[in-house]
Amino acid sequence: LLTAMSEATRVEQSIEHTERTEFDLTALIRDMGLAYQQSFPGHRIETRAVDTPCFINGSPELIAQLLDKLMDNAIDFSAPGTAVTLALTAEGHSCRITVSNHGPVLPAQLDGRLFESLVSARTGTTEKPHLGLGLFIVRLITHFHHGQASARNLPDDSGVMVCVELPTARAT
Repeated sequence: LLTAMSEATRVEQSIEHTERTEFDLTALIRDMGLAYQQSFPGHRIETRAVDTPCFINGSPELIAQLLDKLMDNAIDFSAPGTAVTLALTAEGHSCRITVSNHGPVLPAQLDGRLFESLVSARTGTTEKPHLGLGLFIVRLITHFHHGQASARNLPDDSGVMVCVELPTARAT
């Protein structure tokens, strides 16, 4: 517990001191999608992105960290061989990143709490302890970029979709 709390504090301080730059989120999503296909050969990684650049103000390194957390969760909660979809859409003055997977749905008791520190939907026992920081870090990075993060069950209750909505560079 102390390790998790220290890690959360360290991440918060690191994010606070990160410099912002304007970068193309579309190019980053495509590059990361290709990397995930290599990193997770046991799953079908599908990447879908808008055809035009989507510029945001922030840190490409932090967005890559955010994507890593979302993809790790999606992989952990989906069966081998199933698809995990990383998508980027743009509308108006915002870009929307979604990561969806087929697997267990979100438990009702976590409604509204999923992005809090030390909260986890994992059940059972694993060899490594899970500290419930991944989606908390996603929330911190999203807030740094003036965005919002949310999670919901897929419409057919076959899995989960996590959404990160970020303002474009022109909107900030």
